[in-house]
Amino acid sequence: MEPAALVVAAYETALPNDERIKRKRMFGSPCAFVNRQMFFGTFEQTLVARLGPDRVQDFVDTPGMQVFTLSPDKTWDDYIQMDATVEPSVLAEMAAEALAWCESLPPKTKWTGK
Repeated sequence: MEPAALVVAAYETALPNDERIKRKRMFGSPCAFVNRQMFFGTFEQTLVARLGPDRVQDFVDTPGMQVFTLSPDKTWDDYIQMDATVEPSVLAEMAAEALAWCESLPPKTKWTGK
């Protein structure tokens, strides 16, 4: 499902202006990568930011936020999933924090299909 214009606009507004960022699509949706690590993006009608599992737990009780749930049996514990209605300044802070977190991770190696 393609994200709605509101979600894409929130993503574009929150995304840091940083030359290290590579824009790609994941699950058919706009996402941003650093060191081949996806750090911020859209999924269906939500936004996701990779903050690390400890930081994600700091936000799971915040209205409009939850652990990223790809499907009912598949959660990504190091990503927070947010409604597009979350305050734009908070989305921008999450995107910047996610960029810093993923920049600190080792670069992801290219998948070879093996």
